[in-house]
Amino acid sequence: MTHVISVGQLYHPGRTRWPEAVQYQLRGGAHELVMFWPGLTVRDIAAVRRGPCEFAVLVQQPVVWLLYRFDGACDWSDAPFSVHLVPEAERGPALAVDTLGSATRALLHVVLVDAGTGVVRALRQVSLSPEFTAALHAGINEQLATPWDERAYDAALQRAYATRPTAEAMAEAAAARCTGGA
Repeated sequence: MTHVISVGQLYHPGRTRWPEAVQYQLRGGAHELVMFWPGLTVRDIAAVRRGPCEFAVLVQQPVVWLLYRFDGACDWSDAPFSVHLVPEAERGPALAVDTLGSATRALLHVVLVDAGTGVVRALRQVSLSPEFTAALHAGINEQLATPWDERAYDAALQRAYATRPTAEAMAEAAAARCTGGA
């Protein structure tokens, strides 16, 4: 049975509290950014639901960083990712990387969850530019081709936060950036 995510319902049946966190996931080829935020305001919800948003991808293997900002809700923030942290059965095949410059665009599903109640407050689908999609998919495919090393991943996280202590600095160094939907 598949769980349907909808506004006003629990993100996960029976779970009413989540730690404050943001997760970028790739499951079966579907890109998802889930934000568990406490103390949501009407402005936060509106900004995530339909306000201007921007994304950046920074590849520093073994980490692929999805960086994001939603005007009116949050400044640049980061979501580190490794495909090796996704269960193998949920990973799906390697992702298409468009090397010919056509209009291949990934679709990012954005989910805003009230961390204090577990209720979904906003849903949004955002298309990512072809250049962004190619950079993101290339970084993930590179991870798929490399054996998992948890210590190397943890060290890369620490190194990145030491050399670029803000998500804004990471976004400035990104391989690709795009405005959501553009």
